[in-house]
Amino acid sequence: MKTNLRLLWGMWRLTRLPHPAITVFGGSRIPHESIHANMATQLAKMLAADGFSIITGGGPGIMEAANKGAFEYLKECRLNGGRECPRGEISAGVSLVRLNTTEHENPYVQEFVEMRHFFARKWLLVRYSTGFVVFPGGFGTMDELFEIINLVQCNRMAKVPIVLIDKSYWAPLTEWIDHRALPYHMIEPEDAKIIKITDSIEEAFSIMHDGCKNRLTSPTYDGMDKA
Repeated sequence: MKTNLRLLWGMWRLTRLPHPAITVFGGSRIPHESIHANMATQLAKMLAADGFSIITGGGPGIMEAANKGAFEYLKECRLNGGRECPRGEISAGVSLVRLNTTEHENPYVQEFVEMRHFFARKWLLVRYSTGFVVFPGGFGTMDELFEIINLVQCNRMAKVPIVLIDKSYWAPLTEWIDHRALPYHMIEPEDAKIIKITDSIEEAFSIMHDGCKNRLTSPTYDGMDKA
């Protein structure tokens, strides 16, 4: 499938999700039994119960944990006969066409989209989300995080909630912002406020609820430079 057609197909699949939606980023190597995976599952479950769809990269680790939370909420809601249960899918994954066997589609993804190129994958992960939660991760997670921060900083995307989980993990980033980037005038004081860091999934949920729930369902980022 050519890139443009594959991208259009991915857009169609994600528009099927109930909106608003939250994208959750984090490491694929984080084990199922870890505290971070458990936090991702619980937070995603809370967000799903609040009316959000959950989008991830579709792989293992934090991605699987977040998709699991949304999937479990939907399953429990339907088993209990809840009238407010979403009718369609609320757990989505946007992955790359697998070139190796180190990653695999996780079993909790209901809408699964595969892209051949990183840029197309990241564009879909950003376009349909009104907020972002970032758990500990490696190079890929950092790449995704800083691209979103840069889009907001440069006014190429609406100011959306960006919450990082685990203060101790992100402490070096806080140190760099406060003692390097700001004193060296590499960023403005307002730029430092783009992200919020917490150890509490309750606080992360509150930030997402307050910052996203009443947002229009139109995309926060369309990839086009503003005039």
